[in-house]
Amino acid sequence: MSKSVWYPLSRPEEDKIKIGKAQGIHLYDTRNKEYIDANSGLWNVPLGYSNEAIKAVLREQVEKFSYVNPCECESEASEELGNLLKEILHEDIDKIIYACSGSEAIEVAIKLIRKYSDIKDKSNANGIAVLQHSYHGSYYGSMSCSNYDGSERKGYGPLLSGIYELSLPFDKDYVTVCETKEWRAEKEKKLEEELAALKGKIAGIIFEPILGSAGVIRLPKWYVNKLVEFARKNDVIIVCDEIATGFCRSGSMFAYEKYGIRPDIITMSKGINNGTLPLAAIGVSKKITKEFSDKFLFHLSTQNANALCCASAVATIKELIDGKYVNTVQEKSQLFRKKFDDEIGKTFSQVYNLRSEGMMFAVELRSKDNDETLAFYDLLKIVELIKKNGVITEWSSIEDFSTCLVMFLPYIITDNEIDEIIQKLKKSLQKIIN
Repeated sequence: MSKSVWYPLSRPEEDKIKIGKAQGIHLYDTRNKEYIDANSGLWNVPLGYSNEAIKAVLREQVEKFSYVNPCECESEASEELGNLLKEILHEDIDKIIYACSGSEAIEVAIKLIRKYSDIKDKSNANGIAVLQHSYHGSYYGSMSCSNYDGSERKGYGPLLSGIYELSLPFDKDYVTVCETKEWRAEKEKKLEEELAALKGKIAGIIFEPILGSAGVIRLPKWYVNKLVEFARKNDVIIVCDEIATGFCRSGSMFAYEKYGIRPDIITMSKGINNGTLPLAAIGVSKKITKEFSDKFLFHLSTQNANALCCASAVATIKELIDGKYVNTVQEKSQLFRKKFDDEIGKTFSQVYNLRSEGMMFAVELRSKDNDETLAFYDLLKIVELIKKNGVITEWSSIEDFSTCLVMFLPYIITDNEIDEIIQKLKKSLQKIIN
């Protein structure tokens, strides 16, 4: 029988695991086979499935109402969430805009950048700089700003114009680079030259502090500082894409905190309400809102500020704060890394490196014959075997740059569950790469 649903990033007839129930960090298919979700949904379920506090808030809100027109009305839930987000973001953030997905949040950021430039009479300088191998979404604007896998964008054009790419400050062997003075000077000079060439052309820079889809790659502090320095000198908007890294995922509430910077715009989505309902948020600084004081922002999707979505986010963020999950993430990250290094890193020669930032992990794999990045289809075989052995992971593959298993572990994972993941990874790798 032909399938009725065409699922994301899939071919029309591609099969998926049919889930019957979920609890904690486990998924159960309709035949009751158990899987550990080492991916936290699509990186957006950090507190696990069937969270009782979130369910209680949803029941309470749905008894009042589930939806009101956001152009005419507001809700206590949307206002409470806005105030809560402002409390955990830096003090320059003035307003919160709601969206329904991370991709839509980037669309809002693009609009804010370009409208800000127009208000400041710099409409000719409306370009946007993004980073090599970055991923910001799959809508037309957000896809135009993404080049994680540029080949997949072919045939969908024309994409948004005025998007400029900055090179990453890494060599092919970036995972083992030791920053000598000469190496860093070379990379700094290249970035300075690229930014100088964009002076007068761009109105904004969008970047992930830690590249998620590209394989958990943390930007060096000096690199981020160069971007911010250029932006401040040239009235260019800095956008931190915290869609994957926000809400304790990287070991701090937001990854930008690691750099000591204050972005003009912060995009948030994954983790904001534990994957309960579609929601994203955009934090906007006073620098921007004051220019819009007598202008409205031309953006709307019908479910923006949906009361159920916002109520579940309030419950999620309160639990993250009250449970001190920043500390939990750091502790669990260290434990997973130690066990991985002891059980897997020292055992398999093709396991080249483990990169980690909080509960973000990328297992870099190399080919057996020539120490090059693992072939894409060999990587998929490993991911499928791990899935058969009861652990759901993700993958990242960039030709001649990086090939890795990716895991965004749930924050509620126990020590025993970490042991179970390690043993199932080990069992899978023994069968296929050594």
